[in-house]
Amino acid sequence: MKIENRLRAMLSLVVWIFAGSPAYSQDRATIRVSYVNSYMKPIQEEIARRFTQLHPNIRVVLAAPVETWGDQLQRTVLDSATGNGPDVAEHAFNLFGQIVDRGLALPLDSLIKQEKDWASMGYSPALTSLGTCQGKIWGLPFRISTPIIFYNADLVRSVSENSNEFPSDWHGILQVAKRISALGDQRTGMFFDYQADGNWTFQALLNLRGGQLVTPEGKIGFNNAEGLNALTTLSEIGQSGMLDTPREQARQSFAAGILGMYIGSSAQLGNLLKASANKFSIGTAPMPRSASNARIPVGGGIYMLTTKDPKKQAAAWEYIKFATGPIAQTLVVEQTGMMPSNDLPAHDPSLLGKFYSENPLYLASLEQLPIVTTWAAFPGPNSVKISDTIREQLRAVVTLKSKPDVGLAAMTKDVEALLK
Repeated sequence: MKIENRLRAMLSLVVWIFAGSPAYSQDRATIRVSYVNSYMKPIQEEIARRFTQLHPNIRVVLAAPVETWGDQLQRTVLDSATGNGPDVAEHAFNLFGQIVDRGLALPLDSLIKQEKDWASMGYSPALTSLGTCQGKIWGLPFRISTPIIFYNADLVRSVSENSNEFPSDWHGILQVAKRISALGDQRTGMFFDYQADGNWTFQALLNLRGGQLVTPEGKIGFNNAEGLNALTTLSEIGQSGMLDTPREQARQSFAAGILGMYIGSSAQLGNLLKASANKFSIGTAPMPRSASNARIPVGGGIYMLTTKDPKKQAAAWEYIKFATGPIAQTLVVEQTGMMPSNDLPAHDPSLLGKFYSENPLYLASLEQLPIVTTWAAFPGPNSVKISDTIREQLRAVVTLKSKPDVGLAAMTKDVEALLK
């Protein structure tokens, strides 16, 4: 009973503090939050539930998620045009600048300056830079992932000369993939998720070779030796036996134990572990680096303040801080495989410190932190169209319908036309 009374007293104190805060009135504020990916729904709902426990005078309504960052961009633009825009919106690192250009978000700089303890809240300059554009901070990172290799450790061991180590270069990885495909019985060596939004995994192939998708001036950065090498690797992946299936089907094949390797977002780790439980052992590894200046692009997005209502702005700011803070970020990491977008949880034994020591598979992405770089996008209104165009050329190369040099020339020509 003493414990229950203590909890009631603490809860009453929390309610009194927030109800009496000058940022709020006694009326309950309602904020609408827009996010991406249905697999994030349970996490988003849990974050909203915990937030409202601490902020009983704020009601959070989660919009039904869309599945791609491009669709999220279009939804925010269209809903805002009709007066039904969200109060908080999640947007990709490579596309949020278009929200800024359209005047649909508010910068957070003045709100950050009002936070007395900001320096101790876990938002390092490296993290806030992910939401910085035109010299201002437009959002805080909510989820951060990197492309990694998931592999069926049992299958890999069965065909590997050195069963104790996963290959560290593309030559060794492709040899393993070919051997798995040669086993037959519906087994396939590898699936490379070239379908990822914004050509994210293709950019990873370029960055890990010291190349780039887009130059700092917004021009084509892949029409060179690094671009040709990246497409050659993609062609070799196709030659190893890769089947061109929808990405979700590829994940299902991996979980069923018939796909040897899946190369995609670290955010899928939690789902793949659950889906493959008691079937086989999963391993994780970084994608190979082949340059001293190798980098890896971070995927994911930021939470932006997109309401013009002053009362809702205060409530929305509280939600953004909570969703990107240590408690919510612990939930995100534990259930997905992403990196925390806040510096505090990984060093706190009560949050992620113990979790990482007990779950080493989750370190594959975290250990790439020293070489992360921005997820680039071509500027202008045709950014999404350019991404779609590049994806079609990637498909032609990985399905062996186009040779790497032919694909590179076609990709360059198509993108140049859209940039004009």
